[in-house]
Amino acid sequence: MKRFRMFAGPNGSGKSTLIEDVKKVCHIGYFINADIIEAQLKAKGFIDCEDYLPVKVTQEEWFTFLTTTIENKKIELSALEGLRLVDNILVSATTFFDSYVAAVIADFFRNRLLQTESTFSFETVMSHPSKVDFLKKAKAKGFKTYLYFVGTQDPSINIERVGLRVSKGGHSVLADKVTHRYYRSMEQLAEAFLLVDRAYIFDNTLSNSRFLLLEKDGNEVKMHLETVPEWVYTYLLEKIDV
Repeated sequence: MKRFRMFAGPNGSGKSTLIEDVKKVCHIGYFINADIIEAQLKAKGFIDCEDYLPVKVTQEEWFTFLTTTIENKKIELSALEGLRLVDNILVSATTFFDSYVAAVIADFFRNRLLQTESTFSFETVMSHPSKVDFLKKAKAKGFKTYLYFVGTQDPSINIERVGLRVSKGGHSVLADKVTHRYYRSMEQLAEAFLLVDRAYIFDNTLSNSRFLLLEKDGNEVKMHLETVPEWVYTYLLEKIDV
């Protein structure tokens, strides 16, 4: 069965570490991460689509996507005109890349993967309803859907961890964006949880102490701890019928 896994949670929650742990026990298939795409573009100036897709894609498909299905309204089409697909390689004629360009490319790969029979996964802050909409699309295409959500009790924790990541050479996110996205991500949680076939909710409030709090299999929800952090109660349990 083809599977789609969404690894979600606010910036700095610990998604990347969680993904590496899940990889040890599950086949996550093609993996889409806009931050990785941005880093590859800056380092090489091109993206080999074979790394992200089981099928070849054309310039026509890329252009059609740009003109009809761009979800990120914070970027103009003109900002992407320097990108061309040649022999399954997405090549850039410019040296300007930012997170918005990378997000559009990631969105292109995700939507193309929906048309295949391949298992795939992606990492997201899930701060926009379009990510929940994507879960709906995946289910409609016959994918078994999974949600791995990792959160913390307060956005100040996330801000601190993003700062630590930057000190180690990782990518930066402005503190106000971390806070804004934290609450928007939390607001999407309940709907995403109800949509998917399987869900796993983790708390990573304490450093180096990630806890699996609850999981969902079909219509059954299993609690792993007798008490849960306030954020889980507020943004999930109060909104669903457990």
